[in-house]
Amino acid sequence: MRIPTLTLILLILPVSLLAGGLPFSHYGLLDTPSSSLLRHTEVAISAGGTAYSIEDTAGVANMNVAVAGYMEVGLFDRGQIGGTYLGEAGFSGTARGLLLVENLKRPGITIGIENIIGVEDYEFYRLPNDSLYHYPNSQNFSIYGLISKDLSNAITLPIRINIGFGTGRFTQSSDSLVVDGFENPIPGVFGSIQVRPTLASEIILEWDGRDLNAGGSYQLNRNFSVLFAASELEHLITTADSSNAQDVMQHPKFTVALQANFGPFLNRTELDPYERLRFTEDDEALEALKEYRMRAREEIQEIESTIR
Repeated sequence: MRIPTLTLILLILPVSLLAGGLPFSHYGLLDTPSSSLLRHTEVAISAGGTAYSIEDTAGVANMNVAVAGYMEVGLFDRGQIGGTYLGEAGFSGTARGLLLVENLKRPGITIGIENIIGVEDYEFYRLPNDSLYHYPNSQNFSIYGLISKDLSNAITLPIRINIGFGTGRFTQSSDSLVVDGFENPIPGVFGSIQVRPTLASEIILEWDGRDLNAGGSYQLNRNFSVLFAASELEHLITTADSSNAQDVMQHPKFTVALQANFGPFLNRTELDPYERLRFTEDDEALEALKEYRMRAREEIQEIESTIR
């Protein structure tokens, strides 16, 4: 698939609703930001469809598919700007920057802004007559901060943890105990756990500030990745008495998306980007590789000693 085809999908593919956060509608993990940034002049484009079921006034369940996507470009290995597409809700801007580069001893810190748009009610789900779900906070200008740390050196397991705090779309409503079955004890807090079983695959479990999501990705090659997610999983355990079958925000949803990465187009190196390095500076990446190499030698020596 080429860039023009992906762009065409983002622009003209129809949706059945008028357009909140969907998995893979913003660059990041599932529906939370990522500390990983694109390299300078590298471009990422994604388009995905989310399937869900909702009952009409007659009690008949209808299957619908909502479409979302994004396009972002990396700047100077320290920042990123782009845009998000949420159906007929339109386009909004995104921006993020790296405050502190992660290394073997300290975490990385990222800040960002999503939904840079004047419309306060920037949400995906809305019925033609009116929305059954109203966000208590404006969905535009959602500011966040994120702390991330790769724990693979400390516990020898390919695990990364992310903890953040945000406004706007990351904030749960005050009546969430009724709507979701439980509420966020600290409004605005979100977090995730990433596990990488192989270099090409990743499994993710996250709380996006309002909902519980699970999913992952599989890298087909150096340019294309398949993304998948099951979102708003807390509704699988809610009872019929505490939920509204006609409210689109009270149903689990399933998403499949395709992400394409191209570039970087300037200052290109001969390094193969198929394996995503955890550090953005050459010196720190070299130190990480040295650490992995040392551990591998120690494991080989231990295996040899048991054989003798």
